[in-house]
Amino acid sequence: MTDRLYAKYMWLISTIHDAGKITFEDIARKWDDAYINDLHQPLKLRTFHNHRNAILMQFGVVIECQRGNNLYYIDNPDALEKGSINQWLLDSFAVSNLLMDNRAISDRIMLEEVPSGRSYLEIITTAMRENRQIVVDYEDFFGNSIKGIKVNPYFIRLFKRRWYVMALVLPGKEIHRFGLDRIKRIEVLESKFTYPKDFSPQEYYTDYYGVFHDEEPKTVRLKAYGVKANYLRSLPLHHSQHEIESNGEYAIFEYLIAPSFDFVQEVLSHGNQLEVLSPTSFRQQIKNIIQEMHAFYE
Repeated sequence: MTDRLYAKYMWLISTIHDAGKITFEDIARKWDDAYINDLHQPLKLRTFHNHRNAILMQFGVVIECQRGNNLYYIDNPDALEKGSINQWLLDSFAVSNLLMDNRAISDRIMLEEVPSGRSYLEIITTAMRENRQIVVDYEDFFGNSIKGIKVNPYFIRLFKRRWYVMALVLPGKEIHRFGLDRIKRIEVLESKFTYPKDFSPQEYYTDYYGVFHDEEPKTVRLKAYGVKANYLRSLPLHHSQHEIESNGEYAIFEYLIAPSFDFVQEVLSHGNQLEVLSPTSFRQQIKNIIQEMHAFYE
C-alpha cells in the first residue's frame, strides 16, 4: 500500500466515523477541501466504492450504505474500539491531518517526541509478521550487557514515550521486555517460531499498568482529593477503574490491578492529591518511599 493510498483510506474512515452518517455528495465536497487532495482531483463514485472494498480488506472496517436515504456509515464500530490498532491509526491520522491544516502556526503547537528505538520498529514488526526469531545484543540502564539473546518476538508496546518488544526468551518459557532504545544490535533469523493461537497481548496485560509483569493483581483503592477526582473520571488510570464513593471533597476509586513498579510511579506522580487506602501492603510501600524521599531533603 502506498503512502498516498493509506492517507486516502484513513481520511475516508475518519470522515465517515466523525460524521456518523453521511451522503456520498457530502464526502465528495469534503474531499475537495482535504489537504491530502493536493492534486485537486474530484472523488468519483467508482473510486469511492473501490476504496470501501480496500478498507474492508486492509483494516476490516465495514462501510455500509443505509438504503432509502443513501447515507454511509461504519457498520462495525467495534473495529475502531479504544485500544485497537485501527483506533490508534485513526487518532494518529486525525492529529496529522490537524497539524497539516495548521502548518502556518506550527511553532505554536507543542508535541511530545517518541524517539525510543524507532529505527528497530520496522525490523521487529517484519519479524513478527513473518514469525521469525531474532537475536539481540542488549544493555540495560544498570550497565548489564547480554549478547546474542535468541528470542521469539510476540508483540510490541508503547508506554511513556518508549517502545518495547515483549519476547519469549529461549529456551525458557517466560516473556521478557526489551526497551528498543537499549538494543545495541538486532538480527532477524531464517528460523521461525509458532505464535500461540490462544495468546492475547491484551489479556496478558489486562491486570497490569505499564510494562512490568511481576506482581499479582490485587484490589486497590485510591482516594482522590479535590479536582483530582475529575481528572481520573475523564482519564482513568486503568480500564478496571470504577468509582465506589464520592462527595464534594474526595472520591474513592477501586481497581483490579497489580501494584507493579510502573503503577507505583504513577501513584506517586499525583503527590498529595492521591492516597492509597488499600491493600495495606501497597499503602505501606508507598509510605516507605515517601519517607525515603523526605529523608533526602532533611
